[in-house]
Order: sequence, then C-alpha cells, then structure tokens
Amino acid sequence: MEQDELLPIDGISGNFHHFLQEVKNNKRIFFSGRFGTGKTYFLKEFFSSFSENYEVFHLFPINYQINESEDIVDLLKYDILIELLDKNGEIFDENRNSGIADNMALFLSFCREKGSINGFLQSIIESTTALSDLSPNPLMQFLSKLGHPMQDLLKMDKEFQRFKKEYKSGEKGIVKKFTDEMNCKNILETDYLSQILSEKIIQQKGEKKSVLILDDMDRIDPQHIFRLLNVFSAHFDDENIKFNFDHVVIVGDIENIKNIFRHKYGEKSDFWGYFDKFFTVRPYYLDNKKIIKEYIPKLIKKIKCDEENLKESIGESGYIKLLLEDVLIRSLNVDGLNLRQLFKPIKYNFPELRSGVFSQDHFRDNFQQVFDIGIWMLVAIFGSQENLVSVLDSIERDIKDSDKDQNAPYERYIATMVKMLHKITPGIEQNIGSYKFTVAVDNNYGLEINGSEAEKVRFFYSTLIEYISQSKHYKGSFREYMR
Repeated sequence: MEQDELLPIDGISGNFHHFLQEVKNNKRIFFSGRFGTGKTYFLKEFFSSFSENYEVFHLFPINYQINESEDIVDLLKYDILIELLDKNGEIFDENRNSGIADNMALFLSFCREKGSINGFLQSIIESTTALSDLSPNPLMQFLSKLGHPMQDLLKMDKEFQRFKKEYKSGEKGIVKKFTDEMNCKNILETDYLSQILSEKIIQQKGEKKSVLILDDMDRIDPQHIFRLLNVFSAHFDDENIKFNFDHVVIVGDIENIKNIFRHKYGEKSDFWGYFDKFFTVRPYYLDNKKIIKEYIPKLIKKIKCDEENLKESIGESGYIKLLLEDVLIRSLNVDGLNLRQLFKPIKYNFPELRSGVFSQDHFRDNFQQVFDIGIWMLVAIFGSQENLVSVLDSIERDIKDSDKDQNAPYERYIATMVKMLHKITPGIEQNIGSYKFTVAVDNNYGLEINGSEAEKVRFFYSTLIEYISQSKHYKGSFREYMR
C-alpha cells in the first residue's frame, strides 16, 4: 500500500504500549485479531513509532511447519541470526580474533559436524562450494533453500573475508590459531549458538527492550499449529534457549485456534487450560474497528475509477459510494469484512471502472446500471456472490430498532430492486413479507416505507439479499452495458 493509504494507529498504539509495560515480567504475549484485520501492519507501524524503546525481531515461521519438531528451534535460531546480522552486520566483528571465531562457531553449531573442525574450516576457505554441499546434515540442506542462504552469511563477515584473503596469500598458519579458539568454546558439546545469540541480542538492544514477534500463525496448517505452538512454548520457558528476549509476541486469531482445538479434541475440551501457557497476563485483542469505520469513506474516495461516466456516482454523494459505505461499515459490525478485502478496489482497477468500458448511449442516466455496478463491486470485494449474501444476512439480523438512517438513499435502492422482483401497483399500499410500502403514481422511483427508520434499513437489506440471490444485478448482462 502507498503511504497515504495506510490506516492511522494513533488511537490504539498507546493502549498496546501500556499493555507491554503494565506488568514487570510480561514476557509472553498472544496478540490476537481476525485474519486480515491488519495485525502485521499494526505491529510494524507500532514498533516503528516506538523504535527508541524496542529492538524488534519480526519473524514469520510459516515454513517451519514442514519440518520435524526437533528442527524448529534450529530454524528459529537461524532466522534470529539473520535478523541480527541485518540489523548490525558487524556485530560479530568486535575484534579480529573473536569475531572470526564467533562467526565460524555459529555455522559449525548448525552443521553439528563430528569430524575435524580444522578440516571443515579449510574446506570452506579453499572452495566456493555452498555450505549445504559440505555437510550431509538434512537441516543444512533445508537451510540452504531458505530466503537467506548460508553462503550469504559468510559474505557478511568482513573479518572472515580478510582472514580468507590472508590464508590464500600464504599465511596458512593462521587457521590453527582460530580453530584452537573455536575448539576452546566446546561448540559441539554445548548450545553455543543460543549462548552467543543471547549475548549479541543484549548487546544490540542496549537500553531498549528486545521483542521477538512470531507472526502469521493464522496461516499455519491446522494439523501443525499446535505442534509449533507447543515447541515455541516449551523453549521460551527454558532460560537457556529464549535468548534473553524481554517480550515474545505470538500473533494469531485466538477464536480460530479455539475452533480448531475443539474440533480436534472435542467441544468439552479445556481450551483455556491448554492455551494460557502462551501468555503471561492475558491475550491482547487488536480492536481497530472504530478506526477502520471512520476511514472507510476515505478509502472509497481512493478507489481507482477511470470511467468518466461513473466518477460522479462514486464521488462524495454518489449512489455507488453511498451503497458501498453503508454495506462495508455494517459488515465490520458483524465481523464480515477485513482490511485485505477493503483495499481490493484501491490496489486493483476493477474492470467495471476502467476507462471506456461503458457505452455512453446505454449508460447515461440509467440508475439501474449504476446500482448494479455497485453490487458487482461488492461481490468482487467479498470474493463471491454467496459470501456477500451470507454477510448481508448477518447485517439484516444485526439491525437494531434504534438504528437511524445513515443518509443512504434506501428508498431509491428499494424501488429499483422491487420493480425487478415483484409486480407493483402505484398508488396503493402493498406488502412484501412483513414490509409495507407505497409507490407514487407519477414516479416509479417515489417509494414510501410505512414504518420506522430501522424498518426501512431492514427492508433494504432483505430486498438486496433477494435481488442478489436471484442474480438480478446481471439482468441485461454486463456485456450489454459495455462497449
């Protein structure tokens, strides 16, 4: 998204900042929100705005699910290492000797070679072969296919490159000096990688608090999600492996995880008894509905519309704009909409809105076509006609008697749909279901709803559901409207 399209987070960032600090040892946090509600965006924006307070390592462990449980922690260490080197490529270069020794120790601890360290080091120095080719370890083979190849890590250490140059120039005695130092660290007998990562993370954060974010747990396959959560929980309870992070934030949707848990273990299973190990105090629930609602009119203004005949209809008081605004805001109330869906018409130019799509002769002053185009856009935003109808049904059931007219031209919309759905007689009161209305004799669009404002809104959504379910918005066909 372009910068000017992003949602403001000022209204909720202070609340989350307080949550992080309200308990002294609030180390484990489950950050919950529905899929597509902007959790990742919020966290990136939040920690960017508080960069003076937090040193953040933001990981996306979705690829971990294809690996064995015993390899998951190794993959986690690897990703933390990459993040650390991206933040500070010289953090392992404090001085010449220990810098190279620490650097090579990191790689060797991944390889877990039981052979000669000296021989392994020389083979790397003398060859351009990738590390994965030098080790039979399946984990190394997998790591070489990730987004950060192991060979790239070697190139990031300036001291190692200088050492390699000196070795090739004839100063081969230097190899023994460094391998002796690494042997003293006993990296094959202890988890040296965890130890050095902990030390470097503390060094990197300085006076800040360090935060590890494990994001996109929404995307983990249901059959793997509990396995990964259990591995993370077990190792972040272990003082030797949690790398001294002040906060570990796991990001996902608690309601979705709860549904998966009860489907797997039964409706009477104790979900919270299992799940409370993933947070110290309580889960944090991202509630940005109010912000999104307030921003929807601005988002609609950003919709890409090149078709001159439609610009007025999608403008400030246009019929398409008012239709979209009413449906989208009410969809948020029933959890039927997410940010990804909202940004579709902004990121992509819908076919209905492209320049020259419609024939002016057929399109001019045709309210029916304008209304149908608004429905086509809603179908595209919600992904399918079936999904849109399902959301509209939830909206209708959610309308309260206290609801007021939100300036949408409900009566005009209803009149347009009713004349396509039912035989109407102007000038007399008629019923459709429980709704009563009268159509003016001199104007087919003059419709009066005999009831409260809430009844008018319900009548609109009830009729809209029927109209879409019968595919009346395709009446006359899209091709007829187009050139």
